[in-house]
Amino acid sequence: MGLKLKYIKDNTMEAKKENDVEALKSSKKTRRTQVIQQIISTVDEEMGLDLRNSKKSRVREIVNGRAIVYIILRKHLKMSYTDISKVFNKNHATIIHSVKQLPHILKYDSDLAYSYQNITYRWLGDVDNYVRISDVELKTRIKDLINENKMLNLRVTKLQLDNYDYSEKYKKYLLLVKEWDYRVGNKFEEFKRKVNSILNGM
Repeated sequence: MGLKLKYIKDNTMEAKKENDVEALKSSKKTRRTQVIQQIISTVDEEMGLDLRNSKKSRVREIVNGRAIVYIILRKHLKMSYTDISKVFNKNHATIIHSVKQLPHILKYDSDLAYSYQNITYRWLGDVDNYVRISDVELKTRIKDLINENKMLNLRVTKLQLDNYDYSEKYKKYLLLVKEWDYRVGNKFEEFKRKVNSILNGM
């Protein structure tokens, strides 16, 4: 009898754990869906579009609006291309193409770049819009930022050394120009222009 009760209790506990896991997955899915809808709404408001009702449209503004949503989902929510394609009922290759093309479009379309910045700042500015990241991911990002900072410091140091080398290299010419100015006087301006044009041509 005791063995039977233990068996029933164990099965009940397992069923409860499975239900808890399913409820957790369901709540995460619901939260993600809400965040996606929030991003789409932000893009709609900023660009004056209706992305929900124009999924098949190929109008340039709508294509660009969808691309902005794709890139935010990819970059900030870390969604896979396949997951994004399921949200919009598109082929994942379409999503990849849009995400790769958007940075090039933003370089040449200043209005779209402005809209993209506004959308990103508005969405990221909302306190509820955060993505949990693991400790490992956080450490990786910090290491990447530290390495990037080191590289930038090395570049600054190199530029300072180059600047010093150039100033030392042309110091003798500057002294020569000052001496010439002292001896020649007003006629020196023409000579100064010629020397500057020669030095700038180097």
